[in-house]
Amino acid sequence: MKYNGIITPMITPFDKKGEIDYAATETLISYLKKIGVSGLFPLGSTGLFPFLRESERKKYLEFVADHAQGLKLYAGIGSASTQISSDLAKECSDLPVDVMVLMPPYYIQPGQNEIIKHFDEVLKNVRKELFIYNIPQLSGTVIAPETVSKLKENYSQITGLKESSGDMRYFSKIMEFSGPNFSIFQGQDDLLLPSLAIGADGGVCGLTNFSDPVIRCYKAYRNGNMEEARKIQFNEINSIMKIINTDRFPSGYYHAFYTRNGIDGGYRAPMLEPGADSRKQSREFLSKLKN
Repeated sequence: MKYNGIITPMITPFDKKGEIDYAATETLISYLKKIGVSGLFPLGSTGLFPFLRESERKKYLEFVADHAQGLKLYAGIGSASTQISSDLAKECSDLPVDVMVLMPPYYIQPGQNEIIKHFDEVLKNVRKELFIYNIPQLSGTVIAPETVSKLKENYSQITGLKESSGDMRYFSKIMEFSGPNFSIFQGQDDLLLPSLAIGADGGVCGLTNFSDPVIRCYKAYRNGNMEEARKIQFNEINSIMKIINTDRFPSGYYHAFYTRNGIDGGYRAPMLEPGADSRKQSREFLSKLKN
């Protein structure tokens, strides 16, 4: 199946004690439906999946699945452990998950053969579709284009790729695999428009957790209004990205979501609240946003 549009890599809202805030998650999902995202992607990097207990990940995925009506659901099943990723994949079998999203195991960095083994073990007993997730700045390992090709050829369940390296040369090579049964998404908001221009199917864009310029840029491009798309990309998206990433990722996304929704939210350790200067810049910019 071919997928497209803008997917939100959801934050996982927390209360002041650092526990998952399900009421705030409902607020987030309602907002995402309002601005017109195509899908929800819980338990990814922006969602701080490595900071969550395994039991929390399963419960949170069930909650999002119950509230995602009308939106595609992309479930993050990444882990340093192939066994835990396999368990999460099995959990997805019993939920209305459209696509699982899997990165290489991290900490003990795998080679390309180990990456293939990782995907093989996870897919053994699960029939859901799956996206490859390349994010070497966090996983520690680049998934080589040759490995993408092998995985795509060997596993019919693998129907797409989320590419978050920020390397447009790599992205251009990966675009060679695009086709009617293989979708490719850009995972960096500030590279959305150039990626669409060379054939990307859409973006997995964190700014949608609290703002809509990415949605408007995507729609303008699809409607053939390149000048409007360029204006939004350069004047809005790139400007927000600069401010939101002043502090260590992804704390700025959480602060922006809490601020825009009047939520006295928290930050799960070891994540820290953004510094005072960053918070001030963020509030000033957010006050200018309409949606």
